[in-house]
Amino acid sequence: MKKKKNMGLPLIVALAFIMNSCGLSPMVSNFETIDYSVTPTQVEVHGGEVAIELEVTVPEKYFNKKATMSFTPKLVWEGGEASMRAVTLQGEQVSSNGITIGYITGGKFTYTDAIAYSDDMFSADLYASATASLNDKTKDLGTEKIADGVMITATRVANNEVPATANHTYEKETILEETATIYFSVNQSAVRYSQKSSDDMKRLKAFAKLGYTTHSIEISSYASPEGSLDINDKVSDNRSNSTYNYAKQLLRSLKVDGARNNDLYVKTSKGEDWSGFNSLVTASQMKDKNKVLNIVRNQNDPQKREEAIRDMAEIYDALEDDVLPKLRKATITLRAYEPKKTDEEIAALATENATELDNKELLFAATLTNDAAAQMAIYTTTTTQFANDYRGFNNIASLSLADGDVANAKSWLDKANTVSANEADVLVNYGIIAAWEGNNDKAQTLFDQGNASAVNQGILDIRQGDYKGATSKLNGNGYNATLAKIMSGSNVTTTATTAAAHYLNAVSAARSGNTALATENLNKAFALDAALKVQAQNDIEFAGITIE
Repeated sequence: MKKKKNMGLPLIVALAFIMNSCGLSPMVSNFETIDYSVTPTQVEVHGGEVAIELEVTVPEKYFNKKATMSFTPKLVWEGGEASMRAVTLQGEQVSSNGITIGYITGGKFTYTDAIAYSDDMFSADLYASATASLNDKTKDLGTEKIADGVMITATRVANNEVPATANHTYEKETILEETATIYFSVNQSAVRYSQKSSDDMKRLKAFAKLGYTTHSIEISSYASPEGSLDINDKVSDNRSNSTYNYAKQLLRSLKVDGARNNDLYVKTSKGEDWSGFNSLVTASQMKDKNKVLNIVRNQNDPQKREEAIRDMAEIYDALEDDVLPKLRKATITLRAYEPKKTDEEIAALATENATELDNKELLFAATLTNDAAAQMAIYTTTTTQFANDYRGFNNIASLSLADGDVANAKSWLDKANTVSANEADVLVNYGIIAAWEGNNDKAQTLFDQGNASAVNQGILDIRQGDYKGATSKLNGNGYNATLAKIMSGSNVTTTATTAAAHYLNAVSAARSGNTALATENLNKAFALDAALKVQAQNDIEFAGITIE
């Protein structure tokens, strides 16, 4: 008798294979029945990222109870693609961490992700792709288009940041001053001989002899807070008058400019000097001085205040010796204009004999011309003549940024930062470079540290997708201000006349449904920059416009 072959095991394997294949095949053939809702309906770039939100609906009787699916949205363009985050879906009989989809009921899930935008993605479309697995078998379910195009208008930011130029700090008018203090005996107002030859007075006389043009002459007089208020006010007035007479006589004898001009004199009698009293007591080593200060602070009546202090006999003795004598005084302050070179002299010296200028004058000279080459020459001289002043190095970097020369700007900024680390102007300029290179986080940090201007921060706000913030900071109808408003939902136009500006106005018109105006602005843009035509032909903003 022939022995029958055992067909059981091969048959079981074959049946399992067929069942598995059948289990995935319907998912493959019906993959297109999965529904996608994109929010917003147009995929856009914001803050340098392509962010999507999908509501995915899996139909009834689609998902095999024992299968798993790897679901991956991706941007696809000619010659490339970029996958987004994959998520795992699972049938109801699979115990894992995926999103469970019922066989009978189907299911929904929300998918969100964002990837960094690159210029390759300009003509990309959004697709969904997936693979499914059942036991040990995996099949490619296919690829379905979800949305056409990527709207990149938010990336069309003009590099119009204002480079930070370090302030020259030169003052076209500087007022110098010298003050002499005259001390008086108790209740006296006559200027004593000893006071006329004090060190203070010697310095005042030396200053007066410089012969500068006088700005003003101020006399202020005081009384120590002892005795009655009326008497002290009168003593202060008398000291004011006697000091004023002495000052006029002295300054006339020194032939000070304007000494005979009464209009230049400012005379003030300030009475009891409680402010000076507080300062002297605070600075002293006096025992229980806080008690005195508390009395001054809490007692508003000057007479009662003095009486309360007098009642502290031991402390009052110290006040009489060390504090009160310094309050019986008057001051003479002579203010004069520092001699200055004229702007014409500074401008000439900057190019002919720069060694005659100090660093402030030399940096100021660069502001007297609008010629960038001349400014560059002056700043270059500054870096050699005043190598320890970071401002010359920074300002060369600023000019380089204005020309779009990032490499040269970086080099000079590094030199500036070596001379003086973390100066605000340098940090802002580093921030501008970071923004141009697409590193918005770094740019924001640098702008915060350097206290960037509203304009620079507003432009960075656009780059970061904060259009409301940008609109609040960018005034007028310049290019970036207009872009911020368009991205905020207002289809306005810019008065700028560059190719990019006409293109932006075409976007605004297209969003408003004005095809004729959009075409007119596009033609203006193409006339200035022919390369923009290729962009427009692939720009989803003009999907409904024929561009020839």
